[in-house]
Amino acid sequence: MRVSLVNILIAFAGGLLSFLSPCVLPLVPGYISLMSGVSIDHLKSEGASSSRRAVIANSLAFNAGLSVVFLALGGTAGLVGAAIINNVWVRVIGGLVIIVFGLHLIGLLKIKYLYKDTRQFSNEKPRGILGSLTLGIAFAAGWTPCIGPILGGIIGLAATSGGWKGGLLLSAFYSAGLAVPFLLTGLGINQFLSFYSKFRQHLHKVEVVSGIILILIGILVMSNRVTLLTSSWLAGLLPNWESKLAVNTPPPPTVTKDLGAAPDVQFTKLDGSPLKLKDLRGRVVLLNFWATWCIPCRSEIPSLSAMQKDFDARGLSVIGVSYDDTADLIQRFQKDIPQSYQIVLGGREVGAQLPASPLPTTYIIDRQGRVRDKLIGERTREAFEASIKPLLDEAQPTAQK
Repeated sequence: MRVSLVNILIAFAGGLLSFLSPCVLPLVPGYISLMSGVSIDHLKSEGASSSRRAVIANSLAFNAGLSVVFLALGGTAGLVGAAIINNVWVRVIGGLVIIVFGLHLIGLLKIKYLYKDTRQFSNEKPRGILGSLTLGIAFAAGWTPCIGPILGGIIGLAATSGGWKGGLLLSAFYSAGLAVPFLLTGLGINQFLSFYSKFRQHLHKVEVVSGIILILIGILVMSNRVTLLTSSWLAGLLPNWESKLAVNTPPPPTVTKDLGAAPDVQFTKLDGSPLKLKDLRGRVVLLNFWATWCIPCRSEIPSLSAMQKDFDARGLSVIGVSYDDTADLIQRFQKDIPQSYQIVLGGREVGAQLPASPLPTTYIIDRQGRVRDKLIGERTREAFEASIKPLLDEAQPTAQK
């Protein structure tokens, strides 16, 4: 699993914008006082340093409670999105919802429910770390309608992240964007109040900026162009940072599986001609199911291209089976991210015989046409080679039909 650094920065910025929104920022001091059990006047006084330990401990617990809710939302969105996002109507409707959220923030639409405050206050202070943790969970659930537009955009990104791990990662950075300034406020309430007195006149500008970002995200989701957020010129800005954030699955052991004969399915090349899987008998086939909108799929492309070049003479055929609708869409995608191996259409059509959810899913087929491994999720080149090299070393079949 690999999530673009650009998407991570967007998620973190979404958390910051949520913190700076009119429904959160003015109420932060009250939350600090409530969850820490220390009055605002005491926090402002010279003796506030004596309460700093309580503020830090309870703030961390409170923010952990907030994060539990957002992580659950993000992980669920990634899991569900991996299963259904290839449906064009799901993308269109989801993108339109995000755009509506953006128009709401700008002020062109007014959705009454999103002004609703469902937080339940109590005069009783939370008792200890557990009390603050519980309070954070309750407040996150109550905050959700108010910060729903921004959170909805991040959830939309999580749904296109390629699985629950990507959804968790994006929601974690969203939570951090909201939680870090919350914690800093508890440590410097005087500095926060000074900042707020100057910044409050710009609260609507925060909503407008947030709305514009959401509209752009909604358009990308609706038009199946989320990969523009990870285009080569953006990724090139911080290549070393992004590589450090990559989470790769360790290579599997040497292939000894036999999952049965591969089904006799037919795909369509980008030029419209057919490609039957049985026509590849005598070669080791790496059948990679992918889509242009799938971020982990995009991460595998350089390795797949390199392996096709390096192992072609030894009998390897890398076949990318797309879940996209048209050849034109893939050809436009390839102008930004070249693929030097065979790409075919028909991923959804053969889904019953070769299930591929979530994407990417890769089938390793030996020279006799038998499925020897199935790899679900993003893999490194080392992981792919651990599966294909033993098969390349096997003798070719003596007779082919």
